[in-house]
Amino acid sequence: MRISTGLMQRLAVNAIIDRQADLSRTQLQLASGQRIMTPSDDPTGTTQVFKFNEQKAKVEQYQLNIGRAQSRLEIEEGVLGAIGDSLQRVRELAVRGLNASQGPDNRIAIAQEVRQRLDELFESVNSTDGGGEYLFSGFQSKTQPVVNAGVGTFSFQGDQGARELQVSPNRRIQTSDSGFELFFNLPYSGGGTQNILETVHDLATGLESNAPNSAILTDIDTAMDRLLAVRAKIGARLNALDSQRAVNEQYIVQMESSLSEIQDLDYAEAVGRLNLQLAGFQAAQQSFQRIQSLSLFNFL
Repeated sequence: MRISTGLMQRLAVNAIIDRQADLSRTQLQLASGQRIMTPSDDPTGTTQVFKFNEQKAKVEQYQLNIGRAQSRLEIEEGVLGAIGDSLQRVRELAVRGLNASQGPDNRIAIAQEVRQRLDELFESVNSTDGGGEYLFSGFQSKTQPVVNAGVGTFSFQGDQGARELQVSPNRRIQTSDSGFELFFNLPYSGGGTQNILETVHDLATGLESNAPNSAILTDIDTAMDRLLAVRAKIGARLNALDSQRAVNEQYIVQMESSLSEIQDLDYAEAVGRLNLQLAGFQAAQQSFQRIQSLSLFNFL
């Protein structure tokens, strides 16, 4: 078989192009620090990289959910703390007003502060989170949970739902508490249930009429006990979030380690390969120059 000069030149050019492509791929690997530049470099490894990245992205979303849940619970805990402080002050005022030594004028003065505390409580139970959603409306987060339905009458407008966020593949954490259970569905000393806002209003009314009801201390204590119980649950949820965050962080570290083993470049091997490819590229160029100089006329 006779090989023409043109064919020899084309083969030499193709060899140069192939060596240049190999050299360019290695240079890109060194620049990026990654072994797999295209799926064809390692189809099996590429599939594993996609899988690990997908799992890692899910866990990172769980971490974002944990941050949101923690922020919301911390806001709720702070609000419940403020409500507890208000109720504690109301209780102190009730004890003072129930003292037999108090006259009508003193009880009216005490009632004025009780009404100020009632206003504080009304604002607190209608608190919102950083996103403008009401804390205690259940699933009706855009609906104001408590409205003043008339003189001394308060109505709950939310529902009894408890919002949750996914913090791991198999775990959800409650991030809200319904105001109905917190402020309305409370045992009443006279039987049935009470809501704490109307209880505080009744205290003020009783003081103003110089006839406070001593049983109101029991109702205030009941409301404060409910707050303490819910705050304890919030503390437990916050601890659970901290623990889950640590678990998720460890999982992310493991995913990153697995990804590194698959796609990260062995620099020592790559530098050695680059030197070999550079030598091959230079040899291909020199061969092409030699082939170009071959001509029958050079020997005539």
